[in-house]
Amino acid sequence: RIAVLINGMGLSDGATAEAIKGLPAPISVAYGAYGRNLQDWVEKARQEGHEVLLQIPLEPLDYPTNDPGPHTLLTTLPPEENLKRLQWLMSRFTGYVGITNLMGAKFEPTQASFVPVLEEVKARGLLFVDDGSVKDSAGGQIAGTIGLDFATADVQIDAVPTPDDINKALARLEAVAKEKGSAIGIASAKPATIKALAQWAGQLQAKNIILIPVSAAIRSQRQS
Repeated sequence: RIAVLINGMGLSDGATAEAIKGLPAPISVAYGAYGRNLQDWVEKARQEGHEVLLQIPLEPLDYPTNDPGPHTLLTTLPPEENLKRLQWLMSRFTGYVGITNLMGAKFEPTQASFVPVLEEVKARGLLFVDDGSVKDSAGGQIAGTIGLDFATADVQIDAVPTPDDINKALARLEAVAKEKGSAIGIASAKPATIKALAQWAGQLQAKNIILIPVSAAIRSQRQS
């Protein structure tokens, strides 16, 4: 069983529409908080059967040179201010099952900052999918302590966005799924990635692989 989460939805109308219509329903989609007409796009995705997540900006190592927006959660802010920012981000649209990160190489390893955020996610009955880009993230450890439904992506599908590298990443994702029983891949809403995923998804039945939403992958990992 494989789950795929498409990040960066809602930033480009064309790419968002293509992902919603062009990908199988079990593929989950994550919208950033700064897009336009977000609730409309979320409704369109849900009508096509896609599970929806909210992507929140977390402080990268090189902030503010690399600045993911005015409501970025920062290690230099007190927890109350980060929770205010989180609540603003979470108010941008409704209908999501969980949260995923945008960046976070500075934020995620900093327990004093990350713990209150994940506690708030847990209190709201949401799950958290880490995109796997932060190697020393404290997220898994914190989630285990507080009982939060949490998973880290196994493969970043278009970290190198060439067709050949995307296909190699998808082959790695299949291998992880066969080894572990389930696997989670993360990709961006780029047209080339959407095209490659649609083509790949059409070949899965012959390989005895099924696509599942990320929430189902997290549940199956927790049960195992």
